[in-house]
Parts: sequence; C-alpha cells; structure tokens
Amino acid sequence: MAWNQAMHAPAQTTETTSPAIDIVGLTQTYTSKIGTHTAIQDVNLRIGEGEFVSIVGPSGCGKSTILYLVAGLREPSEGRISVLGRAVDARKGPHPDVGFVFQRDALLPWKTSLQNVALGLRYRGMAQKEANAQAREWLERVGLHGRGDSYPHQLSGGMRKRVSIAASLALKPKILLMDEPFSALDAQTRNLMENDLLKLWEEDRQTVVFVTHDLEEAVGLSDRVVTMTRGPGSVLTDRKVAISRPRNLLELRFDPEFTHMHEELWSDLREQVMGSGLRSGA
Repeated sequence: MAWNQAMHAPAQTTETTSPAIDIVGLTQTYTSKIGTHTAIQDVNLRIGEGEFVSIVGPSGCGKSTILYLVAGLREPSEGRISVLGRAVDARKGPHPDVGFVFQRDALLPWKTSLQNVALGLRYRGMAQKEANAQAREWLERVGLHGRGDSYPHQLSGGMRKRVSIAASLALKPKILLMDEPFSALDAQTRNLMENDLLKLWEEDRQTVVFVTHDLEEAVGLSDRVVTMTRGPGSVLTDRKVAISRPRNLLELRFDPEFTHMHEELWSDLREQVMGSGLRSGA
C-alpha cells in the first residue's frame, strides 16, 4: 500500500498464526464520583512474537491503559485479550511471561541495585546465591558493572532506569511492556538508553510493546508504529517501519526513510494532537 493511501486507510494488523498479543474489541470505562470516563474504545490490535511495536498518540488517549490491561493489572470493561494463546484474566493476576517497565522507577529505596534486580527471582523461588549471580550478570549487561551495592538514591536517573530494565529482563519475560520508560531522562542519556535497549532486544528478541510520546523514538526503535485517536482512544493507523536492522539511533535520524516515516506519522496525528503534548521530535 502506498504511503498516501495508508494515511487514511483503516488500521492494519500483522497477520500471524501465533500472535504474542491479540486484542479484540477492547474498551475501558471508569466510573467515579464525577461521572463516567471512557479511556479506550473498541481497540483491535495483533502483535506477532518477537515484534517491537510502539504506540503513540495524544495525551489521555489510553496508551498506558492498554499496557495495564495486557499485563492483567486491570479488568477491561469490554473485549478480550489473549497473551501467548492464553486469555488474560486480571482476577488471576499478571501473566508470568509478561514484564513491565513503568514510567517511574519501581525500585525499593532501601534495597541495593543487586537486591532490586534479584527480588523478582527470589519471589519466584530461586535460591539467593543463584538469584544474586543472575542479578549481577544483568547489571553488567545493562552497563552497571560494579554498582550492585549502590542504593537508588546514589544513582542517576539513567542508572536507575537501567536497574529497572535489568530487573524486568532478569525474569526472562517473553513479552516486555514499557510505559514511556525514558521520558524523564535528558536527551543525551535518553539516546544512549534507546541504543542500549535495541542491543539487548537484538540478543533475545522478546515481544516489546513500547508506549511513547516521541515520534522519533517510536520510529527508531520499532518494527511497527501504532497511532491512536484522542480519547476515548482507538487505533488510527498501524504502519510498518521499513528500516533495516541493526540500527544506530544516533545515525538513523539522517536516513531519508526515517525522515519520511516521521513526517507521515506526524501527518496522521496532527489533527488528533490539538496541542495535547505529543512531541514530533526531540
């Protein structure tokens, strides 16, 4: 499909015989003292195993809501979600093969980096010696060699984020959900973290669903970029990123295909954004 045709076409999903994530007719409505609010409405999305898919859209369009529902942390109002062929049921708790990296660091301030990374492994029944060994290995893989004894308050924002990612990846999830993980970082640290994330992903190829406000980040990291309408959010477009891998994000911004994709996505979203805070680029 040509780019100019795709811009106004219905959202497309990647056909796969065994999707890692299958979302059908997903709607989430909240009721409070001030009334009823619908965050997302009739969201349909299929993500194949090993895909890196970013979701972008205006503030308040329900991007994070989708992640929480996929993780089994909330019960949807309508629709269904299956993860690795199994229906998601929040009453049964989070899926064991799904990891979550939150926007804010979910680190325990009274535990060291090593202890924070080992915590999930210990919770799953791994012996302390083995959990510590694996935690130390993951800290090295994310570039924190020698910082295992540091507490969160002794680390920079980028380092804390590396600990959070190590804690999630140490559990070896088949699916990794990431909710604007780099949004609070300065531009230079953010670029380094994006490149490091790609290197880690290239090694293990988990399915990643990545929520971001930054179109450059979405294009640089992803196999596909899904755009959403303003709230109540639904899928607007679903585009494949035709840029070869491996990628160096520091150089990728000079690639004509990167520029073209960025422009097309911004064209898709311009009317939806209406000053709501989406960043078209760094």
